[in-house]
Amino acid sequence: AIVAVGGGVVGDLAGFVAATYLRGIQLVHVPTSLTAMVDSSIGGKTAVDLPVAKNLVGAFYHPAFVLTDVSALRTLPGRALREGWAEALKHGLALEAELVNVYESKAEALLAIDPELTTEIVARNAAVKARIVTEDERETSGARSLLNYGHTIGHGLETAAGYEGYLHGEAVAVGMVGAARLGMAHGVTPAELVERQAALLRRFGLPTSYAGVGHDAILEAMTRDKKSVAGDVSWVFLEAIGRASLHRRVPPDLVAQVVAELAE
Repeated sequence: AIVAVGGGVVGDLAGFVAATYLRGIQLVHVPTSLTAMVDSSIGGKTAVDLPVAKNLVGAFYHPAFVLTDVSALRTLPGRALREGWAEALKHGLALEAELVNVYESKAEALLAIDPELTTEIVARNAAVKARIVTEDERETSGARSLLNYGHTIGHGLETAAGYEGYLHGEAVAVGMVGAARLGMAHGVTPAELVERQAALLRRFGLPTSYAGVGHDAILEAMTRDKKSVAGDVSWVFLEAIGRASLHRRVPPDLVAQVVAELAE
């Protein structure tokens, strides 16, 4: 067996090796980052990045089990801990409204890694991810695509920054802001939800804009994302807190405008 002790990069690399070595050996995840605990260790997606885009080489390969202890989060630097909340906030915003109520009412306790509350919230996030993956394991029916909320611009930002300027959760946070503004312009996302989301991201210390990366580079990277089909990028827009939907054929000029406006 391969036992992956670490964050998302460790889990993805170990999972890809486990899926391919000897045509598959047993895999165990012991996630030590918040992103890995609530998201990447669950669902069976294992992949590595290429210079042109994220997650282009990989496999679907589920672990035998995942062992999580939230006390590991106390070993993380502040920035690494904050970026992990992006995926947890995403689950609430796109799929589970009650989680957002907890984030808004108990942000300080969560940021302080209150043991009981954090364990409960990590477990609830894992359950949300597992439920969606069970419905749509290989992202063919559309249900699993909703987990990509914020990732279209987010992955473009990560790639354009050379995987150095922004941690994954930071890029996803900026991507969620962009997706909400696009959804509002598209007539899907209510304006008050755009503001509520931005306030929640700021409360968890996550960025709502980017700097040091050209918006043209982000747009170009987005066209190479694995979620694009024949150059048509897919988008997840919020209809309400806890409810999202998938959209295509969003006008490129509108996308370019929003991505440019996200720059500081």
